[in-house]
Amino acid sequence: MVAVSPPAKVLITGANGYLATWVVKMYLDAGYSVRGTVRSQSKSAFSKEKFAHYGDRLELVTVKDITKDGAFDEVIGGVDVIVHMASPFHFKAATPDELITPAVRGTTSILSTALKQGSTLKRFILTSSAVAILEFPWRQRVFTEENWNSAALEAVKTKGPAAGPLNIYLASKTLAERAAWEFVDVHKSEISWDLVVLNPPYIFGPSLSAAPTVDDINTSQREVYDTLVGVRTGKQLQTQAHWVHVTVAAEAHVRAAHAVGAGGQRIIVRSASMYYQEILDAAAELGIPNVPRGEPGSMKDVPYGSVLESTKAEELLGLTQVTPLKDVVAESVEDFKARGYAGFAA
Repeated sequence: MVAVSPPAKVLITGANGYLATWVVKMYLDAGYSVRGTVRSQSKSAFSKEKFAHYGDRLELVTVKDITKDGAFDEVIGGVDVIVHMASPFHFKAATPDELITPAVRGTTSILSTALKQGSTLKRFILTSSAVAILEFPWRQRVFTEENWNSAALEAVKTKGPAAGPLNIYLASKTLAERAAWEFVDVHKSEISWDLVVLNPPYIFGPSLSAAPTVDDINTSQREVYDTLVGVRTGKQLQTQAHWVHVTVAAEAHVRAAHAVGAGGQRIIVRSASMYYQEILDAAAELGIPNVPRGEPGSMKDVPYGSVLESTKAEELLGLTQVTPLKDVVAESVEDFKARGYAGFAA
C-alpha cells in the first residue's frame, strides 16, 4: 500500500489519553492534520489549550459511545489515516463485558465505518498491546508477533468473572485485536486500505494529559508511581515487566503511517525489560529522597524470564532506541513533582 505523508489528515480516537496525547503531538509536529475524538467536550478542554499553537490543524470532536453502530460515521470523512486508540485500560473490571464489550465493539464499529465511508483512507493503525501476545505465567522465553495470549482467553471463557480483572483486561486486548484481523480478512476484497497493529508493553514516562490527581495517572505509569512510593514491596519487586518509553511508543504510531512495509503487519513496539526493584535502584542512583530501597542490587544479575522480540519494529519502523530506565525514573519523578502528587512535593 501507499505510505501516508504530511499534510495528510489523521483521525485519532481517544485523543486525550496518556499515550494518545503524545501521538497527537507527534503527528502535529510532523506536519499532519489531526482530528481527535473524545467522549465529551469537557474532556477536550485541556488538549485544546495545550495544542492551541497548532491552530486549525487540530480538530477535536465528540464521540460519546464508541460501541454504538455508526458511532464514527460523522468523523471519518476525508481522513487518510485512522489511529484507533480508544479502549479501556484498567485492572478493576468486575465482569468480562465491562472491558471486552467496549474494546471489541469499539474496534469493529470504526472498522465498519471505514469500510463504508473510508474512500480516502489508506491505512488503519490499531493500538493493541503486548499482552495480546504474552501469556501469563510465561510458558516460554521468547515471544514474537506469531504468539497469542490464549491463556487469558481460556481463563475468561471457563471462569467468567472469577477469572479476575487482570485476565479480563488481557482477554479484552486479545479479542479486540483478533476482531480487527478477522474483519480485514473477511472484507479484503472490499477495502482499499491496509491494517497495521502495534503491540506495546507497559508504557512509561511523563504525561502530556490532564492528570491532576494520583488517581488520574494512566495505568501503565501508575506502576512507576506505586513502586516509588512503596506500594510494591517484597517479592512484588522481583516481578519482571516489559516496558517502552512513551515517546518511543508514540513515534511508532507516526512511523506506522508512512512506513510502506508496515501494511498488514503486527508489530511489537521496541521495548526493554526490568524488575521493579530496578526502578528503586535507579531512584537510589539518582539520589531521589524519601523513596524505599527494597533490596538494592538484588535483581542486577538475574536473567529475565521472557523476552519480547522487536526485530520488526527495527526493520519496518526504524525504531532502535531503548531509553535507559534511569532516565524514565528521573522524568517521571519530575512530572510527579510538577503535578504535586503525594510523596513528590515540589
